Amino acid sequence: MIKIADERLEILFKMAEDEFSLHPQRSHRYVEMARSIAQKYNLKMPSYWRGRYCKGCKRFLKHGLNSKVRLNHSAVTIECLECGEVSTMPYLKEQKTKRRKRIESRTFQEGNYE
Repeated sequence: MIKIADERLEILFKMAEDEFSLHPQRSHRYVEMARSIAQKYNLKMPSYWRGRYCKGCKRFLKHGLNSKVRLNHSAVTIECLECGEVSTMPYLKEQKTKRRKRIESRTFQEGNYE
């Protein structure tokens, strides 16, 4: 049951993304349906879809059309242009991996093999 619910979440969000340009209300409805499925089966929303709907008005967000995305120091700020809700998501993990790669490449270039 949980596997089927996960598949449905994926399908609904992909449909919401595809339908947004022609039928925005339909894409908002798909997000509502996906959220209700996730709540019913007590599923955690996948991280790559978590920032694609507004936590305030529960609408699908298409970056550049009905939402504004900004990078602030170590967080991504997403502002819904429909209700004004602002959500922030940290991206420290990405910064740490980038820093590690840079350090590893420096030690490799210097010849310090550990």
